[in-house]
Amino acid sequence: MADKNRLAAARAAAEARDYALTERLARELMDEDPKDLVALDLLGYALYFLGKIDESEQVCRRTLELSANRPYAHKGLGLCLAKKGRIDEATRSLERAIELKPDWFDPYWDLSVSLVDAKRFTEAIEVAQRGRAALPGRAKDWDRMEKHARAMGARAR
Repeated sequence: MADKNRLAAARAAAEARDYALTERLARELMDEDPKDLVALDLLGYALYFLGKIDESEQVCRRTLELSANRPYAHKGLGLCLAKKGRIDEATRSLERAIELKPDWFDPYWDLSVSLVDAKRFTEAIEVAQRGRAALPGRAKDWDRMEKHARAMGARAR
């Protein structure tokens, strides 16, 4: 069992966007329990934002070896793969996160952003529309995403 104080500190560091501290605390938690899924999630998150994409991907894959249906790990893996330009694989991971937790905003948003970045504007709009249907309380965000995807698509022509 993870040290609750250290876990709380790691979560607080992540919320404060102190990625170096989050990484350090998550690694300490993993020293105690290498299979601590929350520590692995926090570590993958911190590594991604520290620009350590390969390491973050490895952590996400390790997490999925331990818990194949962990939405956060699928989302993290999807982001890593998208960052590497592996958009089809990224899409599968992000879609799996959505499938596992359909009321979670982040994977819809991350998939839409990844598709816009890959110049797959129509698909990005479709994902935003699915996100709107699943999370109507975030309609303003989905409107913004659709507008952005349409504008980027128009510029690309």
